[in-house]
Amino acid sequence: MYTYKTRIAAFAAFAAAAPVALAVSDVEVNHPIDMSQVVAIVSDLTTVDGELGNGGVGDLDYFIFSGKAGDVVTLDIDRGAGDGTGKSVDTVIAIFGAGPTYSILRMNDDATKDEGSLSSLDSRIENFVLPQTGRYVVGVSHYPRYFLAGGTARSGSAKTGDYQLVITGVTPEVKQIAIEVKPGSDEVAPINPKSKGKIPVAILGGPDFDAMSVDPATITFGARGSEQSLTKCEWTGSDVNGDGRVDRVCHFENQVAGFQLGDLEGILRGRTNQGVAVEGRAFLKIVPAEKVQQP
Repeated sequence: MYTYKTRIAAFAAFAAAAPVALAVSDVEVNHPIDMSQVVAIVSDLTTVDGELGNGGVGDLDYFIFSGKAGDVVTLDIDRGAGDGTGKSVDTVIAIFGAGPTYSILRMNDDATKDEGSLSSLDSRIENFVLPQTGRYVVGVSHYPRYFLAGGTARSGSAKTGDYQLVITGVTPEVKQIAIEVKPGSDEVAPINPKSKGKIPVAILGGPDFDAMSVDPATITFGARGSEQSLTKCEWTGSDVNGDGRVDRVCHFENQVAGFQLGDLEGILRGRTNQGVAVEGRAFLKIVPAEKVQQP
């Protein structure tokens, strides 16, 4: 029988197999390298729409992101040369370690054509393993302005052109959100691990967060945060904490959530409709059955 839970499982399997893209745009001024534009990696696939030359004479682009040791990263330039959609440019790409030294870790000028390119002049750094957890800088230049140690580039005539930078393989950052277990009370929520009931949890909206944007098909909740305990989310939002923002209440199977004596918090994880990973934590107290007041 096709139930709500089987629909969730099917969607989650699809989402795991298909990368979700997050697009950002080149924001000037993002050069020299110590003025790199921060790119938050919150999705399996991040694209940056960039343009060389829109930041003044000699403009190059620098983008900084955070990654984890062992991430196998690909930095791919698409639509830079010869596709007829804008100003064609022969790109050069490099990845640097963090400042202040900005050591060059790898650089590429031309690469074989791939699905997003019509010319081998589009550069690509493929399967680069991040040596340590921390920040890395991607530099985008144009031939023959190759990058130099320290994040500078060779002198040369300025060239203009637009391109798309595609970043894959970086472990997504997680946006921390606020949740409330058993909303409506100022007390820390009591949980009886042996109860067969449901646990209501409110996903709280914030100044930069829409609680209704979290996809129910991706939500997990419990002692570790990975428990497939969701039974339903309310289809309409409500303001459960009186702050004037829309919140969303979801309900979880108590026993599937896996709480035990000694647990101090409940953890909720999921993704927004835009592919952003979110995590919320809230205090709770585990109590034996005789100490839980029955309605």
